[in-house]
Amino acid sequence: MLISLSRKPFRRGFTLVELLVVIAIIGILVGLLLPAVQAAREAARRMSCSNNLKQIGLGLLNYESASKVFPAAALWKSGRMDSTAVPAAGQQRNFSWVCGLLPYTENQSIYSAINFNLPLAGPNATDGVNATLANPLGYQMLPDGTPIVSKKIPMFMCPSDPGFGADRNRYNLAWNNYAGAEGYDWWKRANHPLSGFFNLNTYTKISSITDGTSNTLAVVEASTQGFEPNPGVAGHQKNGGGKPRGGGSDNAVFRTLLLSANTAGDVSGVWNLPRPDGATSGFWWGAGPFTMQPTFLHCFGINNNWPGASSRHTGGAQSVYADGSVHFLSDSIDYPGEQTNGYANGAGVWGAINTITGGEVVQVPE
Repeated sequence: MLISLSRKPFRRGFTLVELLVVIAIIGILVGLLLPAVQAAREAARRMSCSNNLKQIGLGLLNYESASKVFPAAALWKSGRMDSTAVPAAGQQRNFSWVCGLLPYTENQSIYSAINFNLPLAGPNATDGVNATLANPLGYQMLPDGTPIVSKKIPMFMCPSDPGFGADRNRYNLAWNNYAGAEGYDWWKRANHPLSGFFNLNTYTKISSITDGTSNTLAVVEASTQGFEPNPGVAGHQKNGGGKPRGGGSDNAVFRTLLLSANTAGDVSGVWNLPRPDGATSGFWWGAGPFTMQPTFLHCFGINNNWPGASSRHTGGAQSVYADGSVHFLSDSIDYPGEQTNGYANGAGVWGAINTITGGEVVQVPE
């Protein structure tokens, strides 16, 4: 009797070289796919940012429809946010233009919690009660005990912006990535060719925007870190050429959300604002990160220096015009600087779209 001895088929495994080749191919594919994935994520974030600005633009137009004016850069007078009276000395308040938009952006509960007859922050801000150890700066509070100045609103935060990693900053102020177009510089220029949509102490009417609402910027992005010019690049009357400020969050310059922390002197007229640290005059920067009210100055261009507009989107910043339309603005947009025209009006395309009555004739970027 013959006995057949069968062998199992021999299976050859991968050699080390083959394994390394496979790993290298996978690495190359991942390397090719990763930028595409990152680009897709940034595209989604940019779309979300655009939607935020659409809602802000709609809120501005609904505010104007109800009040017949757009909100001022800051409310510095006791009374309601829709007051059109010029602030008087002794009636100092510190509410930003965002406060006026709260009822028109589905944030009525926050608006209802604000007492516009008292400062939003500063000593004695909480219904006339002195500051306490638990509330050292006298913040007005939400019903749940959250200081109103600390309440973050996602609609005012660009998803591409890193914000503050620890989720708080000095004085725990909420930040805002969307800054109003204040005009050329720090000074009030009512009815001047360099006036912006959010000129100081001014409630702008649609009829005042003689350049046309579709030709006039209302709001542009502003990063929480702020920008600084690269070495050798001009830091004034210049678009682009900047980078996020060095030094980490302790050296950031960010826009506050509901609180208007501004400067004194000619910048805010005779109405010195109560600061979050209790001071009523001079600059209030506290310690880093430093604060600025939610506006920008167009003389610093886009992605150039901290008082100007800036964004973490590559190549420029998103914006909403006075007619509610949203556009992406390149940080290489034409801007020769106002010294070229003797400060008669906004210079170049960038200067033109930042003024409400400059009378410039330019092709508005799409």
